[in-house]
Amino acid sequence: MAKLLVALLLLVAAVGPACAVAPSSRADTSVALERYRQEFAKVKGTAAAPSTTDRNYILFADVMRRVLAEHVKPAAPQTLVDKAVAGLQKKKKEEPAATDRVLTEAALDSMLSSLDPYSSFLDSEHFRYMREQTQGEFGGLGIEVTMDDDSGLIRVVSPIDGSPAARAGLRTGDLIAKIDDAQVKGMNLRDAVARMRGPVGTSVALTMRRNGGGTVAANAGNGGGNAGGNGGSNGGSGDAAPFRVSLTRAVVKIQPVRYRLEGDVAYIRIAAFNQQTSHALDDAVDDLRRQANGHLAGAVLDLRNNPGGLLDQAVNVADRFLEAVDIVSVRGRDPDENRRYTGTPGDLMAGLPIVLLINSGSASASEIVAGALQDHSRALLFGTRSYGKGSVQTISSLTGDIGIRLTTARYFRPSGGLVDCFGVTPNLEIKPANDNSEETHPDPATCDPNATPPSPPRAWKMEELCPDVAAVPPKPDSDRPLECAVAAIRTRLMGTLAGRP
Repeated sequence: MAKLLVALLLLVAAVGPACAVAPSSRADTSVALERYRQEFAKVKGTAAAPSTTDRNYILFADVMRRVLAEHVKPAAPQTLVDKAVAGLQKKKKEEPAATDRVLTEAALDSMLSSLDPYSSFLDSEHFRYMREQTQGEFGGLGIEVTMDDDSGLIRVVSPIDGSPAARAGLRTGDLIAKIDDAQVKGMNLRDAVARMRGPVGTSVALTMRRNGGGTVAANAGNGGGNAGGNGGSNGGSGDAAPFRVSLTRAVVKIQPVRYRLEGDVAYIRIAAFNQQTSHALDDAVDDLRRQANGHLAGAVLDLRNNPGGLLDQAVNVADRFLEAVDIVSVRGRDPDENRRYTGTPGDLMAGLPIVLLINSGSASASEIVAGALQDHSRALLFGTRSYGKGSVQTISSLTGDIGIRLTTARYFRPSGGLVDCFGVTPNLEIKPANDNSEETHPDPATCDPNATPPSPPRAWKMEELCPDVAAVPPKPDSDRPLECAVAAIRTRLMGTLAGRP
């Protein structure tokens, strides 16, 4: 089973300053923090516990109070300390000479990562990395990954467009078994990510496993030349032979929007939601309209393998195609902090038909856009069910250049449907001809067991929306979702269908 998404790329996030907010029970918190001080001393092997004025203790206490006050799910102070102490003990065993600061950061990392798949401690390197990604440029391999608990390996959620990982041919669902010569099994996600990152221009070798068989990249050269070789499939197990790729770390410049004309249909690929996305979308539509001499038939918005980005950009993009209607609501612990985001008058495509493409690599901000356009019957969705990441992370700076990422709210579609774990279901289930990748979705064990599933959307068949495409056997490299979308728009078959309930 595919497991939890912990993206190397920032998902839906709000950035704000750190602050210590008192939890509902100060007494319980004080008892738990006193226990932490005593356990810290035991781990260090010293008689005296750290002073309450010690800067490392103050850092830990501030973060724990913030968790108790702001995390989307209530937590018990003693449970948080249990997780923190486990992190202390593990770090001390790994590094007997670890400093107080290193031990404190290990305690914070263990405590925060136990909350949910997305909360985490951000040391100086990770904090800088997160900020760089929101600005659209960073160094690395360009992949979002998740821990796959079934295999103990690292699973690729999606490669970022134009990155070394994408050029090397890595796909959603691929498993990373080795990083250079180090076995991934037994590593935690943080350590694996640290091994994959490094100075721009240096290389790293990944040993991969791919489910589903078929042709795979045997060697990508220095970070993504043309790959060759055949991995083959083993009998009926669906497991291909391991293969090795060498990638050169590079500055990954995220081009959030790419576009072209498919005849008289605008094809717009949105790869990420960073600070540049909505303005780049405006420019793309203007240019496409000029290229088509003002005669566009409609648009295909491609959000496949888009892991998300900034909340405000998701709202802005959805608003480009909607009128003054609800787009998304964000709900946290404090009802006074709940927010509803609505659109403004005006439609960038002036009511022309829209098809939106999604798959299991579409997450977070992508799901906000997809859910809003589907709920308001502004677009039909083609592809496979989206990932199901419906929570908001607040990135907060702490002392110096470190920070935390904390899940503070969940978001809901205009219809009231919960995206978390459920994802967004397309109107037409369809995959590219050569797509044998395994879908990636959250572990059901992490989902809210009391959540009400969203109502299923109206389902369509290829024969209804693109009969000419359905009647022709696909070529091995056919992008069936895109072909069907363009055909449906050109023949006007979906122009009225999209408005039906």
